[in-house]
Amino acid sequence: MRQWVRWGAAALSAGLVIAACAKVPYTNRTIGSAVPATSLFQLGATTYAEMLSEAPIERGTEDARRLAEVGQRIAAVVDRPNYAWEFTLVRDETVNAWCLPGGYIAFYTGILPALQNEAGMAFVMGHEVGHAVANHSGERMTAQLGVTGSLAVVDALVSQSAKVNAQQRALLVGALGLGAELGALLPFSRAHEKEADVIGMMTMAEAGYAPKQALTVWARMQAMSGGSAPPAFLSTHPSHQARIDNLEEWLPQARKRYQRAPQVEGAATALW
Repeated sequence: MRQWVRWGAAALSAGLVIAACAKVPYTNRTIGSAVPATSLFQLGATTYAEMLSEAPIERGTEDARRLAEVGQRIAAVVDRPNYAWEFTLVRDETVNAWCLPGGYIAFYTGILPALQNEAGMAFVMGHEVGHAVANHSGERMTAQLGVTGSLAVVDALVSQSAKVNAQQRALLVGALGLGAELGALLPFSRAHEKEADVIGMMTMAEAGYAPKQALTVWARMQAMSGGSAPPAFLSTHPSHQARIDNLEEWLPQARKRYQRAPQVEGAATALW
């Protein structure tokens, strides 16, 4: 039985290694995903429709028009013609924006004061687009499959030991699961967030928006949070200061891209 479990673990590991590999734009990090893009895109489209089916969507307003315009400018930079690229503004005071696989993006009106201007919107739009083009969803799902499979193998191995009862086995597997969450999956999400920030700043620069505005967005977010964020090691997002520091390192490269781009006039004018 134990030998069979070892073979199963080896097969699981091999399957994840053989996952499709690609390079992330700008950071050039190699990523792998065991989840087909067609499946992810279909999931994104279905989930997007469900999440927005009863949402108070803004249509025909100046803010909704601006969101679509900024989104198309950023989408043109990343050049992914197989993505759907939908941009929706939802009347909701939550300070948030999100993206689903395939390019399905939503902004809540509550985030507009933190963005303050079109350049700020371009950065967050680039950040959300970054999650999509870097296939963070596929990579994270692959990682979760690996953790789930590994825990199943550990459970099978422990169950063969006469020295471990059912309660002890449950505690052990639960502890390992928590360790995987804190040690692997949460840092993995923080790495994705920082990478999306980089893509956001680079794409906004290439689209003609001053990249320094990316730092001011996070400075405003930091001020708005009032120190209520959870400890960094328990958060799926880096601290605001960590994000600012990361963007500072990439800013010189972004400035070079901005200087070569046709710049958007009035993008730093306060709107919200």
